Amino acid sequence: MRNVFDQYTQPENKLTHALACTLEADRSLLVPFLRWAGASSIPKRSRLRITEQEVPGDTDSQEELGGRGLPDACIYDDDGWAFLIESKVQAGVSTSQLRRHIATAKRHAFERPQLLLLSVDKPPSTLPRSTTHRYWCEVYEWFRHHGSSGWARSFTEFMQVLEAKMISEEYSIRGTITMFDGLRFDDETPFTYREGKRLIRLMGDELQKRRELRRLGVDPDGKRRSAITGRGGGSVWDFLPLRVARNTAAFTDYPHLTLALRHDYAISAVTIPNGVKGGFRSKLKRTGENGFRELLSAIQSALGTVLRSANGANAVLYASQRHYRSQRSLAHEDARLEFDLRTGIPGKTGQVKYQPEWTRAIYEVIASKRSNIQLGLEVRWPYDAAAIRSRKALDLFAQSWIAMSPLVDFVLKRES
Repeated sequence: MRNVFDQYTQPENKLTHALACTLEADRSLLVPFLRWAGASSIPKRSRLRITEQEVPGDTDSQEELGGRGLPDACIYDDDGWAFLIESKVQAGVSTSQLRRHIATAKRHAFERPQLLLLSVDKPPSTLPRSTTHRYWCEVYEWFRHHGSSGWARSFTEFMQVLEAKMISEEYSIRGTITMFDGLRFDDETPFTYREGKRLIRLMGDELQKRRELRRLGVDPDGKRRSAITGRGGGSVWDFLPLRVARNTAAFTDYPHLTLALRHDYAISAVTIPNGVKGGFRSKLKRTGENGFRELLSAIQSALGTVLRSANGANAVLYASQRHYRSQRSLAHEDARLEFDLRTGIPGKTGQVKYQPEWTRAIYEVIASKRSNIQLGLEVRWPYDAAAIRSRKALDLFAQSWIAMSPLVDFVLKRES
């Protein structure tokens, strides 16, 4: 059955219609929303009316103006109070268009119209008088905080579905209409490829801007994956590039921070590609097996507090040999060796027993490799951990990368 909100073709109209329907259906949200959106001198809600694509109170206005100068929605009363709403998702913001909306309202006896601009882009530096701006992701957050309303929940769920659809269809959108608020996959809401693409984009956008990761070397303006592919693989992944890789032709020339969502858990990882530059194998041989073991032990120690924040999380070191049948095909894994990092720590580490041979095995594979082998250190986050089901997941991903940064430093360290 078609969603009650899904009545238009353009995303701007879909979102505005969904917003108007929600405020009309649950009018207890109406005045609080107007107040949050910057409206002043708000009349009693019993006097307020909501309209779309027309001048308030004038049903002939759309035909008369041919769509020019008409706001996407308007909340008004019969005594000349009006709050206009202009929505932008794909199209850019035009100050002249906002002025036309205000002028049209004034010509129809609304002397002091106020206007709300909703967009995914940054607003113009100068907005018309009595105009406020909110991002669509802020609207999403506001309604999420009012989740006791069934209509508010339906609205935010519609926004999630709409955004996932736009991303899967590679719709031209420069920002986001929702915001990351946790990984909530479980038996009732299992992982799907489309929802994974939406969430991996939201996570990447936020994590790439974090200051603590800039200190780690993350490039806030670096390009991530141009297209999230892999529908048949049961997972989606992206990466955060480092500044050192800014002018390189291929991101696989350098280490990178990987984030992935699988059907059973999420991953934050440091990935060392097979073709990484900088003489990684030479440095690995020079430090020797004991030096490699000490490096991993220091990382496991740094990860301790982070892992305890999400019950069931653990760190895994792996070496993988793969090949691809074509440029866009899924990887075919020829061999994989992986182990819980705690096996390399002497003494008692819960139920995981010390077994140094695993560290030795991966060391020998990488130091003596004769084929395409990728090394990775990843933290696996279970979806049933409370922290992962909230925005705190972003903190844990960032903290885990910081704890794993000695591996990045080792790979990038210049040889003397």
